[in-house]
Formats: sequence, C-alpha cells, structure tokens
Amino acid sequence: MDTLLAQLLAFPPHPPPVTPLAEPEYDKQIRNLVQLLNQTAANKLTGAVSGGGDPLSILDPSINTLPYLYVLLAHINGSSGKQPSGTQSKAFSPNGPLWLRMLDFVEKFDPIQIRYGGTEFRHLIELVAKTAQAASKVSVLPYATSAARRAHSAQPLLAIFPISSAILRLDPSSSCFTTSHLIFARLCLEAREFYSALPVLDKDIYHFPLSSDKGGIHINPRFLCSHHEPHSTFITNASGLSEKLDHRDHLQYFLFGAMIYIGLKDWERALLFLEVVIISPATITMSMIQVEAYKKWVLVSLLLKGYPLPLPKTTSSHAGKGYASLARAYDTIARTFREGIVGENSARRLVAECDAGRALWREDCNTGLVKQVIDAFRRFSILRLERTYVALRILDVAHRTSPEPTDYAETAAYVSSLISSGYLNATLTQSSEEPHAWVLRFAASSTTGPQGRTEQQQYEDLVKQTTRTMNLSDHVREADRRLGLSKEYLDWARRIQKSKDAGGNVEFGGFGTMSDEYVADEDMMSDL
Repeated sequence: MDTLLAQLLAFPPHPPPVTPLAEPEYDKQIRNLVQLLNQTAANKLTGAVSGGGDPLSILDPSINTLPYLYVLLAHINGSSGKQPSGTQSKAFSPNGPLWLRMLDFVEKFDPIQIRYGGTEFRHLIELVAKTAQAASKVSVLPYATSAARRAHSAQPLLAIFPISSAILRLDPSSSCFTTSHLIFARLCLEAREFYSALPVLDKDIYHFPLSSDKGGIHINPRFLCSHHEPHSTFITNASGLSEKLDHRDHLQYFLFGAMIYIGLKDWERALLFLEVVIISPATITMSMIQVEAYKKWVLVSLLLKGYPLPLPKTTSSHAGKGYASLARAYDTIARTFREGIVGENSARRLVAECDAGRALWREDCNTGLVKQVIDAFRRFSILRLERTYVALRILDVAHRTSPEPTDYAETAAYVSSLISSGYLNATLTQSSEEPHAWVLRFAASSTTGPQGRTEQQQYEDLVKQTTRTMNLSDHVREADRRLGLSKEYLDWARRIQKSKDAGGNVEFGGFGTMSDEYVADEDMMSDL
C-alpha cells in the first residue's frame, strides 16, 4: 500500500510549482492517475499503510480529490474486509465515520479534478441519498419518544446539505440539469425542507448535458481542466456527472420544485416552474405529470394574480385540449373565482364548488391549495375595490366582501392584516371608536402609501432586472452557438445549400433539433 500511496500523492505536485502545469501536461498527468485508480482493485485501495493507518487519514480531499474519492467509495462499498464484499459499510450510516468523511469531502473537493471522475462522483451522491432514505424507512419502536420519532423522520434531511454542496461546488451556476438535481429536489420534498432547497432551486436551469459531438464541430474547450464558460459545458453525457436523462426527469424536477415553492407560498416562482412543465413538448400524448402540473398551475395562478391565466402561447393546441378535458373541475373553480370577483358576489358559490369536489382535491393532493384559493377570494375582492374607489368605509367593505357583513370589527382586523402583510397599499383611518365608520383609503400610486417605493428602490429593482436579462442573454447566445455547431444543424444547412444550388424551393421549417438534448421517453403516461 505504501508504494501505491506514493503514486496517489504524486499528483498534483505539492507544494504547487512556481509555474503551474500547462493544461496539456495537467490533463495528461491526471488521466494517468485516473487510469491507475481504475486499474487498482478496491481492496488494495483500502489496505492499511505502514503503522496501521488509513489512507483517508493521509489523503487531503482538497488536494488529492480523486484518490480520496476512490478510496472513500471502496470503503463504503464494503471492500475493507470488515463486511461481505459488495455490501454497503455500516460505517456509512448517517453520522458514522465514513459519513463524516463524506461531509468533509463535499466541502473541500477540487472542482477541476472532479471533472475527471464524474461517474464516481455521481455514484457518491446517489449513495448519500440512498443511505439517508433507507435510514428513514427503518421502523421506529412503538415506545420511542416523540423527539426520537422527529429525528427519525428527518433522516432525508441529512443528505440534503452534502448533495447541495456537491452540486454547487461542481458548478456554482447550477445552470445545467443533471440527475443529481432531481435526487436533491425529491429529498427536499420528502423531508419537507423547503428552505434548504433554495440554494439550488433558485438558480435557473438553462442547459441539458451535451451529447457527444456526433460529427458536429467540437464546441467545448480542448481539455476538461480548461476554463469553461459557462461552467455547464464540461457536463456532458460522456462525463458521467449525470445519467442519461429522459423526458420525465425534466418534468419531475420542475414539478417537485414547484411543490417546494408552493410550500413556501412563493407563488410567482411556483407558477414559473409549473409553466415549464405544462409547455414541455410531448410526443404522442401528454404525461400525467403535466396534467398534475396544470391542475396546480390553475390554482396557483388564482393565488398569485386573482384571476385565471390563459395558457402560455408556447403550449401546443393538442396539450391545451388535453388539459381542458382532464382538469375540467379545476377550470370550473377558476371560472367561478373570476366571475365572483368581477361580479362582486359572495364566496358562497365558490365554496359550494370546492365542497363538491372535495374527494377529487384529496385524491390529487391539492386540498390545501383549494382552501387557500377560498381564502384568497376575499383578499382579491378587496383589492379589486381599488379599481373603482378612492376610499370606502369599513361598513361598505364588509357588505361587499365579508362572509359576515355585519361583523365590522372582524372586517377591520382583516383589512389591517392585509395592509401590514404588504398585500394592500392603503391606510385605515380610525375616525371613531366604531369600526364601521373607519375609512379605508387606497394609495394614489405605487410611490405613495405604506407600500410606496422610492426612486432609489425602483432603480435597484431595475438594475436587478437588467442583470437577470443580461444573464439570460448570455445563456441564449451560448445555446445558439451550440446549435449552430451541432451535426444536426450542419446537416440541415447542407440540405438548404444543395436546394439553393439546384434552384429549388428553400424550406426553413425542417430544423428543430437542439444540441442540448434529453431523450423524450415514449411512455408519456407514466405518473409520479
């Protein structure tokens, strides 16, 4: 083991040379190291060094990233001789010694070196998720304390931090979708750790792992260790950093993400994620995942906007007809909501419609959203009054919007809560001790009232929006560049040129294949 350990420590040179290794030499040496690791039996990687020490105690994950990863996986997979070969080590249970080694690794690994060990890195992430989920399924003794039960149910949480760290350390932009993203989103949803999901979910997905060039022009930097802009260009199907993706992986990630944002009541972000699902192309028929997303999209649009939104323009007519057929009850709720708000009617009809579909909402796991829609009806009824009135007495507000039109104190308290929570930009003047005489006065513009924004705040919002737009533009240009250099595009361009040379009609509608690809699965009706 001592001889092998010396070979493992030889790269990278430490301390670093004054002149860093040139990219060709770095690439050559690290590939030789990967070849050595792949050719070394796992039981040799876990052998004791002189004095009986463990190689993991000598290797530094920030310097010897790949040797540390291979040795750690060898230990986890039962190659130390302390358990049957091929079985997972018990020391990798949450908070076990190997688990702690893993936590140290995901915080310190070299993101450049790890590009050369993509399959092993992905395998580690999968083992972390699998172990945490398995620990949560172990039965709890009936006499266990409530604290023990809570700790047991939170086992998936133990995998969330290391997987989040691994994803963001590999690619800080997290702009390229991988199977690790899907694993992470599912774990956060299972553990109900919605806030813990945000460091990854808040970063927009712009790309899928690139396929091999397949005859197209080489569009990536020459070496894996080269500078990649965007970072996602080194995440390819051949890198091992992601398994091959299919259509459902993409749909599930955005549906899981939307459900997390719904749990946080971030309706705007939830609506965006749901739109990604419902506008996704389908081959023969829609996925039931898309139908599930549409149902939630209808309800979330009411919670965010106060009225049903039209389908995004990029939704196919085939999908639109399918949604209308399979989610008719939800469209009825949206229509009833809109008609009630516009007609300044009470919520009785909406409540009746919601009560009639109670079994369906429960079956679809949307009962909570439907209840919030009922609550939102009153809020948007009050907000709509702003379009017509400058000011109203609480007596008038109660008669128009309250379920108890004569309970003026309750109406005043509800209006006050809307103002304090930021939903309503208005003031409530208490002219007497009788709530019915209090006056609700709406702000004249967005720059006045308790929610008024100063010019400086508006300028800061504009700067943030400009930054987001420029970032999106950069990713669009990169996608165009990849498209223009792909084999599919080049073949299409040759056909166009031949048609021109032959004097024929030029067809411009035949090209629709992107180099950023995921495989559209034929079984589109599989549900979650």
